[in-house]
Formats: sequence, C-alpha cells, structure tokens
Amino acid sequence: MSPGAIVFVWAVMIWFLMYMHADRIQQSIAYTSSESDEKDEGENKSCIAESVVEPFVPFLETSSTPWHVLEQRYYSLNKERLEEELNSLKKASVDISLMEHRIRRIAAALEVEKDQRRALEDRMYARVSTTESEGTNAASNLGEVI
Repeated sequence: MSPGAIVFVWAVMIWFLMYMHADRIQQSIAYTSSESDEKDEGENKSCIAESVVEPFVPFLETSSTPWHVLEQRYYSLNKERLEEELNSLKKASVDISLMEHRIRRIAAALEVEKDQRRALEDRMYARVSTTESEGTNAASNLGEVI
C-alpha cells in the first residue's frame, strides 16, 4: 500500500469521526434550542444537490460560530450525560484492575498449591521407595536365612 493511500484512508477515517461528532453536536444544540426557526429548504432541493451538500451539513454551523464555542455549548448542555459515560469507563477500569489483582492472587495461591502437591508427592514416593527397598532387603534377608 502506497503512503498516499495510507494518508487518504487516514484522512477519511478522521473526517468520518469529526463528521459524527459534529452531527452529534448539531443535533444536541438543535434539540435543546427551541427558539431556532427551522426552514423547509429541503423540499425544493434536488436529490443530487442534497447528496453533495449532506456530508458538510454538520460543519456549516462552524462557518458562523467557532468550533470551540460549539464544543463548549455542547459540553454545558450534556454535562451530566458525558460525565456519566466517563464515570462508567472509570468504574470499568477500576473493576478491571481489581479483577487483575484477584487473578494474580489466585495464580499465586495456585502456585503454592502446586508446590505443596509436589512436596507431598515427593514424600509419598520417598516412602514407597523406602518400603519397597525394605521389602526387597527383607526378602533377600529371608532368602539368606533359608
């Protein structure tokens, strides 16, 4: 893939994200401001003109009002909802860190259990081998006696 194609794909992705955000801002401001007069201009436009202009409609408001002012207005109108969304992300990250801590504790306990099991098995095998060697010695001693 050529560098030009990569830049083009990146630009399209950035434009799409900005378009979605600008559309969300415009819808939020239009929903909350009931004093704005909406005009029926769409009825007289042709389908081709609408398809050409539609990708730029959310950005039209920035021609009269700077982007940062729209962002401030959007934030002030949706402050509780945005903070609630961010808090849920914070809570999720805290939950994830708690789960990771618990997993580490369980993994450490599992390693301790493995070590204890191995030690027990070693002791059991040592007893079995000593009893077998004692049994062989006793059998050989018994054979010598007879």
